Amino acid sequence: MGMHRSGTSMVARAMNAAGVYSGAVCDHNEEALYAVYLNEFFLREAAGSWWQPPEAQVLQKVLTEAAQDLDAAGIFGTHLKHPSGRVWRQRMHWNGPWLIKDPRLCLTLPWWYRVFPEAKVIWVLRDEEAVVNSLLRRQGKRDEAKSHLTPELARALVRTYNDRAGEHVRNLGCPVMTVRYEDLTSSDVALQRMTWYALYQFCGVRPGRLEGFSPKNETVKEKETVSADAVKDPVSPLPTHGPLVSVIVPNYNHAPYLDERITSILNQTYQNIEVLLMDDLSPDHSRDVLRSWAEKDERITLMFNAENSGSPFAQWQRGARWARGKYLWIAESDDYAAPDLLALHVQALESNERAVMAYSHSHLVDERSEFLRDFRDDYAFIFGNAARWSHDFTANGPQEVANYLVHSNTVPNASGVLFRKEVFDRVGAPETTWRLNGDWLFYARMLQHGDLVFFAQPRNFFRFHTQTQRSRAIASYKAFDEILAMYDIFEREGWVDPEVLRAAKGKVATWWAGNVFSMKWNRDTLRNNIRLYKEFSQYKKNLLPPVLFNGFIKLVGQAAEFIGLKPLLKKWAARLFPKTFFAH
Repeated sequence: MGMHRSGTSMVARAMNAAGVYSGAVCDHNEEALYAVYLNEFFLREAAGSWWQPPEAQVLQKVLTEAAQDLDAAGIFGTHLKHPSGRVWRQRMHWNGPWLIKDPRLCLTLPWWYRVFPEAKVIWVLRDEEAVVNSLLRRQGKRDEAKSHLTPELARALVRTYNDRAGEHVRNLGCPVMTVRYEDLTSSDVALQRMTWYALYQFCGVRPGRLEGFSPKNETVKEKETVSADAVKDPVSPLPTHGPLVSVIVPNYNHAPYLDERITSILNQTYQNIEVLLMDDLSPDHSRDVLRSWAEKDERITLMFNAENSGSPFAQWQRGARWARGKYLWIAESDDYAAPDLLALHVQALESNERAVMAYSHSHLVDERSEFLRDFRDDYAFIFGNAARWSHDFTANGPQEVANYLVHSNTVPNASGVLFRKEVFDRVGAPETTWRLNGDWLFYARMLQHGDLVFFAQPRNFFRFHTQTQRSRAIASYKAFDEILAMYDIFEREGWVDPEVLRAAKGKVATWWAGNVFSMKWNRDTLRNNIRLYKEFSQYKKNLLPPVLFNGFIKLVGQAAEFIGLKPLLKKWAARLFPKTFFAH
């Protein structure tokens, strides 16, 4: 599946050439006609079409109730053009892998996956503007489906297809491989070969053609014509003054990063701020650094703990009680921000009274503030598609929780967020006994009260190093107990559909399987991981093989580190298995 004009036909033809049968009767786009007819029927029954997708709830009702008399054997027989409804006779006719290709699967996947629950999903993604250009250029051709799209409608259509496809993949829990058209047609031959090889491997077929794929050319004139039609709204100037913003800097043992952190706060173009520098009894020289900054700027107040609180969220709570501002910024002590972050977020919350949170996209950086990765890599890793976070958006809070936050904490860290303090106080600070996932639950609670505003330009720089709370906590089984406790609250409050929640727990089970051998092992760890294995096995079938596989990978990684090949091995693993490994 994949949005129209995203390269699904190219992938289907390559798979067919490699022995994945695409059907006895197909059109020029490698789409089996019976599948197209079925999908068009579903959309029509829901009062929509391919370029005017019906409302999700209406279509879901149709997919649940329509064509219940069609079963797997009947559809497979139609695919083969073989009249027998007996599966064994059909398999004598064709016993290899086969495929259904249709962009409308982005909308109708739940029906097909219910009929074929052992199916795998290939999701082809392409740059949004390239798809928009292609849609507009092709809609006048006779052999293409009719539509009446403007640049704005085409762009909204691409986002609808990608959002629906991502939602289906998350909720169904089906095995999926996401591939980018740009990688499949890359001028980098090595990248192109690895992408196609991984795709054939995912399908379980002998590799076919691995290189020689190239994007279809677009003339400069066509590009200019399309872009001239896309008129953007003028950008209003960002405020430098307005409501008071309280900036809370909860610090523990981050002395090397405090100068950069505090500088990025005081250099914000938005100037009406009060700053609270906190310290949770750090063993390093953090307090000397904080005192020196307090002497330089009258907007700064110090608050030092006599005893360590044991929780970063306890610091949030104390800081929020001190704060007098209309808005609250929890600026983690080891991160830093672009100068216009605060002004942009204040403007967003001032112009939308329903908004309770505004946050900007994050880049991950290392100890030296050098780029590690774009957090869109994480979105793609988790959701199969990061297109949603490639543009600014405002989302309904409860829907954001039900569709996205249930599957992962989509807000990378608090440093990128501005909160409406009145709602923060109403909700209450995160669970102070939690070490890692208190912010995840806190965001879900906040969003029950209003909208979320997101800005796609990276303005938050999220530092990742061995001293981060995340690095320490992920090496403990307690992080997964927190997630399960959070899901109990989701269920009790009725924030999420039960089936969606079950799929989310299945995904967390795979995260647990991938982290088991990164934990510090002792008798307590063994006992609790056995308990978690029993718990997660309810939501993820055949959980033991992933656990053993990740144990093997851990051993390979340790051996590679010993001989100095770990960075190279991680890079190749990320290319060959993009849904399993990160390069960083």
